[in-house]
Order: sequence, then structure tokens, then C-alpha cells
Amino acid sequence: MTVFFIIAKAIVFLMAIVILLSLRVLLFNTLAIKREALAQKGRSALREALQGYLKGDIHVSAFSTPLHGEKKLLIGLVAQLAEELGETAQKKLLYVFETSGTHFLVQQEIRRLSHSWNRFKRQRAATYLPYIANRHAIIPPLLHALEDKFFMVRFSAAHSLAKIKATEAVIPILEHLSAPALWPAERTIEIIYEMGSEAVPTLLHYLARPSAKDGGKVFAISALGLLRAHQAIPLILIHLSSPDKEVRIQSAKALGNIGGAEAVAPLCASMNDSAWEVRALSANSLGLLKADRAVSALAGALGDAVWWVRYNSADALAELGHKGVTALENTLTHEDRFAAEVSRLVMQERSLMKSSTIITKP
Repeated sequence: MTVFFIIAKAIVFLMAIVILLSLRVLLFNTLAIKREALAQKGRSALREALQGYLKGDIHVSAFSTPLHGEKKLLIGLVAQLAEELGETAQKKLLYVFETSGTHFLVQQEIRRLSHSWNRFKRQRAATYLPYIANRHAIIPPLLHALEDKFFMVRFSAAHSLAKIKATEAVIPILEHLSAPALWPAERTIEIIYEMGSEAVPTLLHYLARPSAKDGGKVFAISALGLLRAHQAIPLILIHLSSPDKEVRIQSAKALGNIGGAEAVAPLCASMNDSAWEVRALSANSLGLLKADRAVSALAGALGDAVWWVRYNSADALAELGHKGVTALENTLTHEDRFAAEVSRLVMQERSLMKSSTIITKP
């Protein structure tokens, strides 16, 4: 009987604990919901006030003490509105942080970028600084952040430098933003491209430097290609023969993006490159250049050992008009089965097959 009594007491005790824990969870959730509702109300009120300021209905002095004391929300909302409404709104929103009551927020973010032990706070500061301070105040700390030991802090700093068109940061970005193996190189190249044509002279200067890193050259050449910088062709042609495979790949790609008859012969020569990626991209670029002189080189690559080289060569020939299509038709009866198959495939994709076209032997 005593044993059953002890068990019953233990069950009651456990049930009491469960009830207390349930009540605690319920109370915590209720308070969390109320806090979120208050935070949402604060965000809405502050956003409305910022929109009123942009319309001219509210004076900038109203933000010397942000509504409901939501100073932490102010930076995020300003950045959000700047992205939504564009450059004119962004410039006007900068004045919000030049008032005596909010200027300390700028200094606070600059200190966080340089001294915070928390990498997420450093990344946040690197992201938001262009929205809250003029370029002259933030370029030095952002340049310093390019040396941060965490890649995402470096990446955010580089993106912000590109956003404010800080062309003096181009070479530091190329030197310090060596992307990890799993990080798409395209994301880094986009940062340089975002600076626009103002970055071209600095990129050319970097490519001409004997001490320039191959990793930096890859980004510089790709950005120049995206920017269609015709003045870069002579330097890119030199790098088309680089010992580094990635540099040759980006050079072949960039020449197609830029255009220019002077690139045709070098790209035809690159159809014999030891790296199949260079051959494939050279073929693609020759198609973009639409030069009849490339027909022979492209036709010769229809029997390449790598499928992508064969396909890109056939696709490029289809871009060259009558001479290119004739070369594809002639290959349909070729003894090289791979050349015949890829020619037929491209002609079918482009609806170039004629009823009278001779079909290859099985």
C-alpha cells in the first residue's frame, strides 16, 4: 500500500511540473506575441514617418528622437526604403543621420565594423553603411573590412564599396576577395561590374601590372567583358595565352562579349587550346562575332573529343549565316560520326534541315 501511495504522489508531482511548464510556455508565447505586435506597430509608425519625410510632410528634425525610441529599426527601414524607392530617396534619407540625435548611429556602425567580435554585426554594418553615411566617411572603414577574416564580411564590404562607386577600391577588392571554392565567382564579378564604366581604367591598370594575381585577373577580365570595354581588347588578347587556364577561359569569354574583329584570329588559334573549356568558349565567342573567317576553325572542331566543344562549334557555325550552314550541311555525310551527329542536332534545333538534306549513314 505504501508503494502505491508513493507512486501516486510521484505521478501528481510530475503532473504538477508538466502543468507549470505548460503555463510557462503559454506565458512566454503570449508575451512574445505581444512584443512582436508592439515591434510591428513601431516599424509601421516609423516607416510611415519616413515616407512622410520623403514626401515633405515631416521635417528631418522629427527623427532626432525616432518614434517610440525605435533607433535600432531606423537603419534597417532607411535601407529598405532606399532600395525600394531608388537613388533620389536614398540621398534624401542620408540627411536623417546628419541630425544631432541620430548621428551617433553612424559612428556606432563604423565602430562595429572595425571592432565587434560578432561577425554578423560586422557584416550588418558593412551592408548598411552606404545607406546612413556619405561615401567619404565610410570608404576607409569599408576598405579595411576587405581584410576581415570572415569572407561574408569582406563580400558585404566590397558590395557596399561598389554601391557607392568607390573606384579606388577596385584593386583592393580584386586582391582581397579571393572567393572560396564553393562560392560562385560570378557573385564576385558582379561587384566589380556594379561600379560601371568608371572602373574600367583601374581594371586596365591592374591587368597591366606584372604583380597582379591570376585570381584577380580572372575577375578583372570577366568584368571588362561584361562592361563591353573595347579598349581592353589588346590586354585581354595577351591574357588569352596565359599559363593559367582560368585566365584563358575568362579571356575567351570576354572577347565574345566585347566584340571586335581583331579578336577573330586569336580566338581561332584558341580552338587548339589544351583546355576543352577554352576551346568551347572560344567557339561560342566566334559565333557571337559572326566572322566568316572562323568557318574553317569551327568546322575543324566538329570532331573534337569533347561534346561541348563540338556543340558550341556547330552552334557558332549556325550563327555565321550561309557559309556556316553550308559547313554544317557538308558535315552531315562526314565519316566522323560525332561531327555528323552534332551538326544534325544543331540544324534540327534551329529548323535548318531541308527535306533534300542527305542523312548520314547509320
